[in-house]
Amino acid sequence: MLWYRLNTLAPAPGFLTHLRRLILEFFWSGMHWAPVGVLHLPLKEGGQGLKCLYTQVRVFRLQALQRLFYSARSSAWSILAHAFLHRFQGLRYDRQLFYLSPRGFPRDLSGLPVFYQDLLRTWKLFLTTRSVAATVGADLLTEPLLHNPQLRVQVAESRSVRQRLVLAEVTRVGDLLDYDRRDWLDPLTLARRMGLSSLRTPRRILQEVKAALTPAARAYVSRALCEGAPRPSLTPGPLDLSIGPPPRRSQQTPHPFTASRLHELQPVSFQIAPRKYLYTLTLHTHTLVSRPDTKWRDLLPPLEGEQPRWASLYSTLVPRPIGDISWRLLHGAVSTGVFLTRFTPIPDTCPFCNVRETLGHVYLECARLQPLFRLLANILLRFWLHFSPHLFIYTLPICGPTKSRDLLVNLLLALAKTAIYKTRERRLAHETSCDCGAVFRSSVHSHIQAEFLWAASTDSLDAFEERWALSGVLCSVTPSGSLRLTL
Repeated sequence: MLWYRLNTLAPAPGFLTHLRRLILEFFWSGMHWAPVGVLHLPLKEGGQGLKCLYTQVRVFRLQALQRLFYSARSSAWSILAHAFLHRFQGLRYDRQLFYLSPRGFPRDLSGLPVFYQDLLRTWKLFLTTRSVAATVGADLLTEPLLHNPQLRVQVAESRSVRQRLVLAEVTRVGDLLDYDRRDWLDPLTLARRMGLSSLRTPRRILQEVKAALTPAARAYVSRALCEGAPRPSLTPGPLDLSIGPPPRRSQQTPHPFTASRLHELQPVSFQIAPRKYLYTLTLHTHTLVSRPDTKWRDLLPPLEGEQPRWASLYSTLVPRPIGDISWRLLHGAVSTGVFLTRFTPIPDTCPFCNVRETLGHVYLECARLQPLFRLLANILLRFWLHFSPHLFIYTLPICGPTKSRDLLVNLLLALAKTAIYKTRERRLAHETSCDCGAVFRSSVHSHIQAEFLWAASTDSLDAFEERWALSGVLCSVTPSGSLRLTL
Protein backbone atom coordinates (compact mmCIF):
# COMPACT_ATOMS: atom_id res chain seq x y z
CA MET A 1 0.00 0.00 0.00
CA LEU A 2 2.85 2.40 0.80
CA TRP A 3 4.54 1.81 -2.58
CA TYR A 4 1.23 2.29 -4.39
CA ARG A 5 0.58 5.61 -2.68
CA LEU A 6 4.11 6.86 -3.29
CA ASN A 7 3.86 5.79 -6.92
CA THR A 8 0.67 7.71 -7.59
CA LEU A 9 0.77 10.61 -5.12
CA ALA A 10 3.37 13.17 -4.09
CA PRO A 11 4.11 12.64 -0.37
CA ALA A 12 3.34 15.45 2.04
CA PRO A 13 6.28 17.65 3.10
CA GLY A 14 8.23 15.99 5.87
CA PHE A 15 6.48 12.62 5.52
CA LEU A 16 9.46 10.73 4.05
CA THR A 17 11.85 12.41 6.48
CA HIS A 18 9.75 11.36 9.47
CA LEU A 19 9.29 7.82 8.14
CA ARG A 20 13.00 7.42 7.46
CA ARG A 21 13.80 8.70 10.96
CA LEU A 22 11.55 6.03 12.46
CA ILE A 23 13.21 3.30 10.38
CA LEU A 24 16.71 4.45 11.34
CA GLU A 25 15.76 4.71 15.02
CA PHE A 26 14.62 1.09 14.87
CA PHE A 27 17.76 0.06 12.99
CA TRP A 28 20.31 1.90 15.15
CA SER A 29 18.45 2.09 18.49
CA GLY A 30 18.89 5.84 18.76
CA MET A 31 22.53 6.22 17.61
CA HIS A 32 23.26 6.64 13.89
CA TRP A 33 26.67 5.01 13.66
CA ALA A 34 26.93 5.00 9.85
CA PRO A 35 25.75 7.46 7.18
CA VAL A 36 22.25 6.92 5.88
CA GLY A 37 23.45 6.54 2.29
CA VAL A 38 25.72 3.66 3.28
CA LEU A 39 22.86 1.65 4.80
CA HIS A 40 21.01 1.68 1.48
CA LEU A 41 23.84 0.04 -0.46
CA PRO A 42 23.61 -3.68 -1.23
CA LEU A 43 25.49 -6.05 1.07
CA LYS A 44 28.17 -6.73 -1.53
CA GLU A 45 28.90 -2.99 -1.75
CA GLY A 46 29.18 -2.38 1.97
CA GLY A 47 25.58 -1.60 2.89
CA GLN A 48 22.72 -3.41 4.54
CA GLY A 49 20.31 -3.43 1.61
CA LEU A 50 17.88 -1.09 3.38
CA LYS A 51 15.46 0.38 0.86
CA CYS A 52 15.84 4.15 0.45
CA LEU A 53 12.44 5.83 0.39
CA TYR A 54 13.67 8.99 -1.34
CA THR A 55 15.39 6.95 -4.04
CA GLN A 56 12.38 4.71 -4.56
CA VAL A 57 10.07 7.69 -5.02
CA ARG A 58 12.41 9.16 -7.63
CA VAL A 59 12.55 5.82 -9.43
CA PHE A 60 8.75 5.80 -9.47
CA ARG A 61 8.84 9.25 -11.11
CA LEU A 62 11.33 8.13 -13.75
CA GLN A 63 9.21 5.08 -14.52
CA ALA A 64 6.17 7.36 -14.84
CA LEU A 65 8.10 9.38 -17.44
CA GLN A 66 8.99 6.18 -19.28
CA ARG A 67 5.29 5.34 -19.50
CA LEU A 68 4.49 8.90 -20.58
CA PHE A 69 7.11 8.91 -23.35
CA TYR A 70 7.04 5.34 -24.62
CA SER A 71 3.72 3.75 -23.71
CA ALA A 72 2.22 1.92 -26.69
CA ARG A 73 -1.25 3.26 -26.01
CA SER A 74 -2.41 6.66 -24.78
CA SER A 75 -4.07 6.38 -21.41
CA ALA A 76 -6.29 8.98 -19.80
CA TRP A 77 -3.42 9.81 -17.46
CA SER A 78 -0.99 10.56 -20.32
CA ILE A 79 -3.53 12.82 -22.04
CA LEU A 80 -4.00 14.75 -18.80
CA ALA A 81 -0.23 14.91 -18.24
CA HIS A 82 0.40 16.37 -21.69
CA ALA A 83 -2.34 18.95 -21.06
CA PHE A 84 -0.78 20.06 -17.75
CA LEU A 85 2.71 20.31 -19.24
CA HIS A 86 1.45 22.11 -22.36
CA ARG A 87 -0.06 24.92 -20.28
CA PHE A 88 3.01 25.44 -18.10
CA GLN A 89 4.26 29.07 -18.12
CA GLY A 90 2.78 29.67 -21.58
CA LEU A 91 5.63 27.77 -23.27
CA ARG A 92 3.21 25.38 -25.00
CA TYR A 93 5.67 22.55 -24.52
CA ASP A 94 4.69 19.18 -23.13
CA ARG A 95 7.34 16.52 -23.49
CA GLN A 96 9.56 19.18 -25.08
CA LEU A 97 10.13 20.47 -21.53
CA PHE A 98 12.48 17.53 -21.10
CA TYR A 99 14.65 18.66 -24.05
CA LEU A 100 15.65 21.89 -22.37
CA SER A 101 19.19 22.46 -21.16
CA PRO A 102 19.65 22.51 -17.36
CA ARG A 103 20.28 26.25 -17.22
CA GLY A 104 17.06 26.91 -19.10
CA PHE A 105 14.95 24.60 -17.00
CA PRO A 106 12.20 26.56 -15.21
CA ARG A 107 12.96 27.10 -11.53
CA ASP A 108 9.49 28.12 -10.50
CA LEU A 109 7.27 25.07 -10.95
CA SER A 110 4.31 26.42 -8.99
CA GLY A 111 2.16 26.47 -12.12
CA LEU A 112 2.04 22.67 -12.16
CA PRO A 113 0.29 20.18 -9.86
CA VAL A 114 2.55 18.84 -7.13
CA PHE A 115 2.98 15.42 -8.79
CA TYR A 116 4.23 16.97 -12.03
CA GLN A 117 6.53 19.31 -10.13
CA ASP A 118 8.04 16.15 -8.65
CA LEU A 119 8.48 14.70 -12.14
CA LEU A 120 10.45 17.73 -13.34
CA ARG A 121 12.58 18.00 -10.18
CA THR A 122 13.54 14.35 -10.49
CA TRP A 123 14.44 14.79 -14.17
CA LYS A 124 16.72 17.71 -13.33
CA LEU A 125 18.88 15.52 -11.08
CA PHE A 126 20.49 13.63 -13.96
CA LEU A 127 22.35 14.23 -17.19
CA THR A 128 19.83 13.68 -19.98
CA THR A 129 20.70 14.19 -23.63
CA ARG A 130 19.28 13.72 -27.11
CA SER A 131 21.46 12.43 -29.89
CA VAL A 132 20.16 14.84 -32.58
CA ALA A 133 17.34 17.29 -33.09
CA ALA A 134 14.21 16.19 -34.93
CA THR A 135 14.31 16.44 -38.72
CA VAL A 136 10.81 15.40 -39.81
CA GLY A 137 7.23 15.24 -38.69
CA ALA A 138 5.55 16.64 -35.63
CA ASP A 139 8.79 16.40 -33.68
CA LEU A 140 10.38 19.00 -35.96
CA LEU A 141 7.39 21.35 -35.90
CA THR A 142 7.29 21.23 -32.11
CA GLU A 143 11.07 21.56 -31.69
CA PRO A 144 11.64 24.19 -28.94
CA LEU A 145 13.18 27.53 -29.85
CA LEU A 146 14.16 28.35 -26.26
CA HIS A 147 17.00 26.71 -24.31
CA ASN A 148 17.31 23.92 -26.87
CA PRO A 149 20.91 22.58 -26.97
CA GLN A 150 20.16 20.88 -30.31
CA LEU A 151 18.81 24.04 -31.94
CA ARG A 152 20.83 27.04 -30.80
CA VAL A 153 19.09 30.37 -31.42
CA GLN A 154 21.51 32.90 -29.99
CA VAL A 155 19.19 35.88 -30.11
CA ALA A 156 16.61 33.93 -28.06
CA GLU A 157 19.07 33.69 -25.16
CA SER A 158 18.15 37.24 -24.24
CA ARG A 159 15.63 37.24 -21.42
CA SER A 160 13.55 40.07 -22.92
CA VAL A 161 13.41 38.32 -26.30
CA ARG A 162 12.33 35.07 -24.63
CA GLN A 163 9.54 36.84 -22.78
CA ARG A 164 8.28 38.46 -25.98
CA LEU A 165 8.37 35.13 -27.83
CA VAL A 166 6.33 33.47 -25.08
CA LEU A 167 3.76 36.29 -25.11
CA ALA A 168 3.60 36.07 -28.92
CA GLU A 169 3.12 32.27 -28.67
CA VAL A 170 6.19 31.70 -30.83
CA THR A 171 8.11 29.07 -28.92
CA ARG A 172 8.41 26.24 -31.48
CA VAL A 173 9.67 25.87 -35.02
CA GLY A 174 6.14 25.34 -36.32
CA ASP A 175 5.08 28.71 -34.89
CA LEU A 176 7.35 30.44 -37.43
CA LEU A 177 5.50 28.96 -40.42
CA ASP A 178 2.70 30.76 -42.29
CA TYR A 179 0.62 28.06 -43.97
CA ASP A 180 -1.63 30.61 -45.69
CA ARG A 181 1.34 32.19 -47.48
CA ARG A 182 3.11 28.81 -47.69
CA ASP A 183 6.28 30.41 -46.41
CA TRP A 184 8.04 31.37 -43.22
CA LEU A 185 6.48 34.16 -41.18
CA ASP A 186 7.10 37.62 -42.52
CA PRO A 187 9.48 39.61 -40.22
CA LEU A 188 6.89 42.39 -40.00
CA THR A 189 4.18 39.96 -38.84
CA LEU A 190 6.54 38.44 -36.29
CA ALA A 191 7.53 41.92 -35.05
CA ARG A 192 3.87 42.85 -34.51
CA ARG A 193 3.17 39.67 -32.61
CA MET A 194 6.22 40.31 -30.41
CA GLY A 195 5.26 43.97 -29.87
CA LEU A 196 8.42 45.32 -31.55
CA SER A 197 8.73 48.32 -33.81
CA SER A 198 12.09 47.23 -35.23
CA LEU A 199 12.50 44.30 -37.65
CA ARG A 200 16.07 43.56 -36.59
CA THR A 201 15.29 40.99 -33.89
CA PRO A 202 12.59 39.10 -35.89
CA ARG A 203 14.94 38.86 -38.88
CA ARG A 204 17.72 37.48 -36.69
CA ILE A 205 15.35 34.91 -35.18
CA LEU A 206 14.28 33.67 -38.62
CA GLN A 207 17.83 33.63 -39.95
CA GLU A 208 19.26 31.75 -36.97
CA VAL A 209 16.46 29.17 -36.93
CA LYS A 210 16.87 28.46 -40.65
CA ALA A 211 20.65 28.21 -40.26
CA ALA A 212 20.31 25.84 -37.30
CA LEU A 213 18.10 23.39 -39.19
CA THR A 214 19.73 20.52 -41.04
CA PRO A 215 19.20 20.18 -44.81
CA ALA A 216 16.76 17.31 -44.20
CA ALA A 217 14.78 19.45 -41.75
CA ARG A 218 14.65 22.39 -44.17
CA ALA A 219 13.45 20.06 -46.93
CA TYR A 220 10.65 18.76 -44.72
CA VAL A 221 9.58 22.31 -43.78
CA SER A 222 9.42 23.27 -47.48
CA ARG A 223 7.33 20.19 -48.24
CA ALA A 224 4.98 20.91 -45.32
CA LEU A 225 4.52 24.52 -46.47
CA CYS A 226 3.77 23.43 -50.02
CA GLU A 227 0.99 21.14 -48.77
CA GLY A 228 -0.60 24.13 -47.05
CA ALA A 229 -3.59 23.96 -44.71
CA PRO A 230 -4.62 21.77 -43.07
CA ARG A 231 -1.40 21.31 -41.16
CA PRO A 232 0.43 17.99 -41.29
CA SER A 233 -0.71 15.30 -38.87
CA LEU A 234 0.92 15.82 -35.48
CA THR A 235 1.94 12.29 -34.52
CA PRO A 236 5.19 12.54 -32.50
CA GLY A 237 7.67 9.69 -32.65
CA PRO A 238 9.49 8.03 -29.74
CA LEU A 239 11.96 10.20 -27.86
CA ASP A 240 15.64 9.42 -28.38
CA LEU A 241 16.78 10.28 -24.86
CA SER A 242 19.63 8.92 -22.77
CA ILE A 243 20.06 9.21 -19.01
CA GLY A 244 23.23 9.01 -16.99
CA PRO A 245 25.14 10.40 -14.00
CA PRO A 246 25.16 14.19 -13.64
CA PRO A 247 28.40 16.06 -14.34
CA ARG A 248 30.57 16.42 -11.27
CA ARG A 249 30.45 19.80 -9.62
CA SER A 250 33.73 21.66 -9.43
CA GLN A 251 33.68 21.76 -5.61
CA GLN A 252 33.02 18.03 -5.35
CA THR A 253 36.37 16.26 -5.20
CA PRO A 254 35.79 12.51 -5.41
CA HIS A 255 37.57 10.38 -2.85
CA PRO A 256 40.15 8.06 -4.49
CA PHE A 257 38.38 5.11 -2.85
CA THR A 258 34.83 6.39 -3.01
CA ALA A 259 31.78 4.35 -2.09
CA SER A 260 29.96 5.85 -5.06
CA ARG A 261 29.63 3.93 -8.31
CA LEU A 262 28.79 6.94 -10.46
CA HIS A 263 32.15 6.66 -12.22
CA GLU A 264 31.20 3.14 -13.32
CA LEU A 265 27.73 3.98 -14.63
CA GLN A 266 27.42 4.80 -18.32
CA PRO A 267 24.51 6.68 -19.93
CA VAL A 268 21.85 4.36 -21.30
CA SER A 269 18.78 4.80 -23.46
CA PHE A 270 15.99 6.07 -21.23
CA GLN A 271 13.45 3.97 -23.11
CA ILE A 272 15.08 0.68 -22.07
CA ALA A 273 16.68 1.75 -18.77
CA PRO A 274 15.82 -1.02 -16.25
CA ARG A 275 14.52 -0.27 -12.78
CA LYS A 276 17.69 -1.61 -11.16
CA TYR A 277 19.84 0.84 -13.15
CA LEU A 278 17.55 3.76 -12.30
CA TYR A 279 17.64 2.85 -8.60
CA THR A 280 21.45 2.56 -8.55
CA LEU A 281 21.85 5.81 -10.48
CA THR A 282 19.48 7.68 -8.18
CA LEU A 283 20.95 6.23 -4.99
CA HIS A 284 24.53 7.17 -5.87
CA THR A 285 23.69 10.67 -7.14
CA HIS A 286 24.54 13.50 -4.71
CA THR A 287 25.02 11.14 -1.72
CA LEU A 288 28.24 9.11 -1.83
CA VAL A 289 30.47 10.95 -4.32
CA SER A 290 32.99 12.28 -1.79
CA ARG A 291 32.61 9.55 0.86
CA PRO A 292 35.29 6.83 1.23
CA ASP A 293 34.17 3.23 1.14
CA THR A 294 35.63 2.54 4.61
CA LYS A 295 37.01 4.52 7.54
CA TRP A 296 40.20 2.47 7.39
CA ARG A 297 41.40 4.14 4.20
CA ASP A 298 42.84 6.89 6.40
CA LEU A 299 44.21 4.48 9.03
CA LEU A 300 45.90 1.81 6.91
CA PRO A 301 48.55 2.57 4.28
CA PRO A 302 47.14 2.05 0.78
CA LEU A 303 48.28 -1.17 -0.86
CA GLU A 304 47.53 -2.25 -4.40
CA GLY A 305 44.68 -4.75 -4.52
CA GLU A 306 43.75 -4.27 -0.88
CA GLN A 307 40.12 -3.26 -0.40
CA PRO A 308 37.15 -4.22 1.74
CA ARG A 309 35.65 -7.56 0.76
CA TRP A 310 32.08 -6.83 1.70
CA ALA A 311 30.73 -10.04 0.18
CA SER A 312 33.05 -12.06 2.45
CA LEU A 313 31.70 -10.61 5.70
CA TYR A 314 28.63 -12.84 5.67
CA SER A 315 28.65 -16.49 4.64
CA THR A 316 27.28 -19.89 5.61
CA LEU A 317 29.96 -20.11 8.32
CA VAL A 318 29.75 -16.55 9.66
CA PRO A 319 26.55 -15.90 11.66
CA ARG A 320 24.83 -12.60 11.05
CA PRO A 321 25.62 -11.01 14.47
CA ILE A 322 29.33 -11.78 14.06
CA GLY A 323 29.34 -10.48 10.48
CA ASP A 324 27.61 -7.31 11.68
CA ILE A 325 30.55 -6.53 13.98
CA SER A 326 32.99 -6.84 11.05
CA TRP A 327 30.70 -4.63 8.93
CA ARG A 328 30.46 -1.98 11.66
CA LEU A 329 34.21 -2.07 12.15
CA LEU A 330 34.85 -1.34 8.47
CA HIS A 331 32.54 1.68 8.66
CA GLY A 332 33.94 2.84 11.99
CA ALA A 333 30.53 2.28 13.56
CA VAL A 334 31.94 0.97 16.86
CA SER A 335 32.36 2.75 20.17
CA THR A 336 35.76 4.13 21.15
CA GLY A 337 36.84 6.38 23.98
CA VAL A 338 37.49 9.28 21.59
CA PHE A 339 33.91 9.02 20.33
CA LEU A 340 32.09 8.33 23.61
CA THR A 341 33.83 11.06 25.60
CA ARG A 342 31.97 13.69 23.59
CA PHE A 343 28.62 12.90 25.20
CA THR A 344 29.29 10.49 28.10
CA PRO A 345 31.51 10.66 31.23
CA ILE A 346 33.60 7.76 29.85
CA PRO A 347 37.27 8.86 29.49
CA ASP A 348 38.93 8.87 26.06
CA THR A 349 41.70 6.52 27.20
CA CYS A 350 41.97 2.78 26.63
CA PRO A 351 40.63 0.78 29.63
CA PHE A 352 43.56 -1.63 29.25
CA CYS A 353 46.63 0.58 28.70
CA ASN A 354 45.47 4.20 29.30
CA VAL A 355 46.54 5.28 25.80
CA ARG A 356 44.20 7.55 23.83
CA GLU A 357 41.60 5.14 22.48
CA THR A 358 41.10 5.60 18.74
CA LEU A 359 39.61 3.14 16.28
CA GLY A 360 43.05 1.98 15.17
CA HIS A 361 44.21 1.53 18.76
CA VAL A 362 41.23 -0.62 19.79
CA TYR A 363 41.55 -3.14 16.96
CA LEU A 364 45.20 -3.00 15.89
CA GLU A 365 47.60 -1.17 18.21
CA CYS A 366 46.71 -2.05 21.81
CA ALA A 367 49.35 -4.18 23.52
CA ARG A 368 46.74 -6.67 24.74
CA LEU A 369 46.06 -7.70 21.11
CA GLN A 370 49.55 -8.95 20.34
CA PRO A 371 49.09 -12.51 21.75
CA LEU A 372 45.89 -12.84 19.73
CA PHE A 373 47.63 -11.61 16.56
CA ARG A 374 50.50 -14.05 17.09
CA LEU A 375 47.98 -16.87 17.41
CA LEU A 376 46.21 -15.77 14.23
CA ALA A 377 49.52 -15.46 12.38
CA ASN A 378 50.43 -19.01 13.38
CA ILE A 379 47.04 -20.38 12.27
CA LEU A 380 47.11 -18.53 8.93
CA LEU A 381 50.66 -19.67 8.27
CA ARG A 382 49.45 -23.27 8.45
CA PHE A 383 46.87 -22.30 5.81
CA TRP A 384 49.71 -20.81 3.69
CA LEU A 385 48.55 -17.25 4.35
CA HIS A 386 50.39 -14.23 5.73
CA PHE A 387 48.69 -12.30 8.53
CA SER A 388 48.58 -8.52 8.06
CA PRO A 389 46.46 -5.61 9.32
CA HIS A 390 44.88 -5.30 5.87
CA LEU A 391 43.84 -8.96 5.88
CA PHE A 392 42.51 -8.70 9.43
CA ILE A 393 40.35 -5.63 8.70
CA TYR A 394 39.39 -6.19 5.05
CA THR A 395 38.98 -10.02 5.28
CA LEU A 396 39.98 -12.57 2.66
CA PRO A 397 38.40 -12.71 -0.81
CA ILE A 398 36.58 -15.98 -1.45
CA CYS A 399 37.99 -17.79 -4.48
CA GLY A 400 36.62 -20.92 -6.11
CA PRO A 401 39.59 -23.32 -5.76
CA THR A 402 40.21 -22.35 -2.11
CA LYS A 403 36.64 -21.57 -1.11
CA SER A 404 36.58 -23.91 1.91
CA ARG A 405 39.78 -22.44 3.30
CA ASP A 406 38.72 -18.86 2.63
CA LEU A 407 35.37 -19.32 4.37
CA LEU A 408 37.05 -20.83 7.40
CA VAL A 409 39.70 -18.12 7.60
CA ASN A 410 37.08 -15.38 7.37
CA LEU A 411 35.20 -17.01 10.24
CA LEU A 412 38.37 -17.00 12.35
CA LEU A 413 38.98 -13.31 11.57
CA ALA A 414 35.38 -12.46 12.42
CA LEU A 415 35.59 -14.36 15.72
CA ALA A 416 38.82 -12.54 16.58
CA LYS A 417 37.18 -9.14 16.01
CA THR A 418 34.20 -10.25 18.09
CA ALA A 419 36.53 -11.34 20.91
CA ILE A 420 38.18 -7.89 20.89
CA TYR A 421 34.79 -6.20 20.90
CA LYS A 422 33.34 -8.34 23.74
CA THR A 423 36.37 -8.16 26.01
CA ARG A 424 36.42 -4.38 25.74
CA GLU A 425 32.74 -4.24 26.66
CA ARG A 426 33.43 -6.50 29.64
CA ARG A 427 36.26 -4.33 30.88
CA LEU A 428 34.05 -1.23 30.68
CA ALA A 429 31.44 -3.15 32.71
CA HIS A 430 34.14 -4.11 35.26
CA GLU A 431 33.77 -7.81 34.54
CA THR A 432 36.44 -10.49 34.54
CA SER A 433 37.59 -12.72 31.66
CA CYS A 434 38.91 -9.92 29.45
CA ASP A 435 41.62 -11.95 27.71
CA CYS A 436 40.73 -11.65 24.01
CA GLY A 437 42.94 -14.63 23.10
CA ALA A 438 41.14 -16.91 25.54
CA VAL A 439 37.72 -15.67 24.39
CA PHE A 440 38.76 -16.28 20.79
CA ARG A 441 39.84 -19.86 21.52
CA SER A 442 36.65 -20.50 23.45
CA SER A 443 34.51 -19.18 20.58
CA VAL A 444 36.30 -21.35 18.01
CA HIS A 445 35.98 -24.42 20.23
CA SER A 446 32.27 -23.77 20.77
CA HIS A 447 31.60 -23.46 17.04
CA ILE A 448 33.53 -26.61 16.22
CA GLN A 449 31.94 -28.68 18.99
CA ALA A 450 28.42 -27.55 18.06
CA GLU A 451 29.01 -28.38 14.40
CA PHE A 452 30.56 -31.74 15.32
CA LEU A 453 27.60 -32.76 17.47
CA TRP A 454 25.22 -31.85 14.66
CA ALA A 455 27.29 -33.75 12.09
CA ALA A 456 27.51 -36.82 14.36
CA SER A 457 23.74 -36.82 14.91
CA THR A 458 23.06 -36.59 11.15
CA ASP A 459 25.81 -39.03 10.14
CA SER A 460 27.64 -36.36 8.08
CA LEU A 461 31.12 -36.43 9.57
CA ASP A 462 32.70 -36.46 6.12
CA ALA A 463 31.16 -33.06 5.34
CA PHE A 464 32.27 -31.83 8.77
CA GLU A 465 35.88 -32.79 8.05
CA GLU A 466 35.81 -31.08 4.65
CA ARG A 467 34.63 -27.84 6.24
CA TRP A 468 36.27 -27.70 9.68
CA ALA A 469 39.19 -30.12 9.73
CA LEU A 470 41.17 -28.70 6.81
CA SER A 471 44.80 -29.86 7.12
CA GLY A 472 44.11 -30.60 10.78
CA VAL A 473 44.76 -26.96 11.70
CA LEU A 474 41.78 -26.51 14.02
CA CYS A 475 40.61 -30.04 14.68
CA SER A 476 40.48 -33.57 13.40
CA VAL A 477 38.23 -36.60 13.64
CA THR A 478 39.74 -39.80 15.01
CA PRO A 479 39.11 -43.19 13.35
CA SER A 480 36.71 -43.98 16.18
CA GLY A 481 34.62 -40.92 15.25
CA SER A 482 35.53 -38.64 18.16
CA LEU A 483 36.59 -34.99 17.94
CA ARG A 484 40.14 -33.88 18.69
CA LEU A 485 40.75 -30.13 18.98
CA THR A 486 44.20 -28.95 17.87
CA LEU A 487 43.87 -25.20 18.44
